Amino acid sequence: MSSKEHHLVIINGVNRGFGHSVALDYIRHSGAHAVSFVLVGRTQHSLEQVLTELHEAASHAGVVFKGVVVSEVDLAHLNSLDSNLARIQSAAADLRDEAAQSTRTITKSVLFNNAGSLGDLSKTVKEFTWQEARSYLDFNVVSLVGLCSMFLKDTLEAFPKEQYPDHRTVVVSISSLLAVQAFPNWGLYAAGKAARDRLLGVIALEEAANNVKTLNYAPGPLDNEMQADVRRTLGDKEQLKIYDDMHKSGSLVKMEDSSRKLIHLLKADTFTSGGHIDFYDE
Repeated sequence: MSSKEHHLVIINGVNRGFGHSVALDYIRHSGAHAVSFVLVGRTQHSLEQVLTELHEAASHAGVVFKGVVVSEVDLAHLNSLDSNLARIQSAAADLRDEAAQSTRTITKSVLFNNAGSLGDLSKTVKEFTWQEARSYLDFNVVSLVGLCSMFLKDTLEAFPKEQYPDHRTVVVSISSLLAVQAFPNWGLYAAGKAARDRLLGVIALEEAANNVKTLNYAPGPLDNEMQADVRRTLGDKEQLKIYDDMHKSGSLVKMEDSSRKLIHLLKADTFTSGGHIDFYDE
C-alpha cells in the first residue's frame, strides 16, 4: 500500500448491488493509503448506511477515509440534472480542498458510472415506442454524458497536467456482454451499453494526453436483484432457461468476486484505455 496514494472516488448507484460491492472493495483492494468518496444516490438514509460500512471497512484496512453523500439524485430526470451535477461537483471540490489542507493531495480521481436500468425485457424492438426509448436513453446514456463531461472538466481544471504531472484520472462504466453481442429482447439495454462503451472509447482518445484512462467493465451475470429481475421478466425462453439453470446450480457470478477483479484491474493499471473487459476474460 502506497503512503502517497490518495484517491477521490465518485460512484453512483452505490446504495445496493454491484455499486455497493465496488465501493467496499475499493477500500479493501485499491492499494491507496487514503480514499475520499462521493456517494451519489436517491435516498439519504441508504447512502448514510453505506458510508458507515465504508468507515468500518477503512478502519479494518488501515485506510484513511473521508466520505460525503449527495442524495435525492435521480439521473432519469434530466430537468434536475444540471443542479444535481453541480451538487456532485461541489462535494468533490470540498473533498479536494480538505485533502490539500491536510497535505494529502489527491493523486487519482475515479468516476464509476454504475447506475442503470434493464428496460422492459418482455418486449422486442418492434413493440417499443419512441417515448419508451427516449426515457430509457435519457437515464442510461444522456445523463452519463453529462456526468462524464462534468467530471472531466472539473478534474482536469483542478489538476492540470502541467502542475500535476503524476495525477491520474479514470472513468469506469459498468458494461455488459450485450454491448458487444446481440441477444433477443435486450434492445434498449444493448443499445445503451453499446453507446456507453463507445463514448468511453472516444474519451480515451480525446484525453490520453491528460493522463485520462477509461474502462468498460462487464461484471458477468451477477447473483443480485437485477439478475432476479431478468429471470422474472425476460421474454426470450432460451435465455431464460440458461439464467434459471445458472441460478439453480449456483453458477451466477458473486458480486464480491467481480468487484474485486475490477478493483485489481484498476490497481494494476495495465488495461487498454477505452477497452471492454469482461469478468470472464483472462
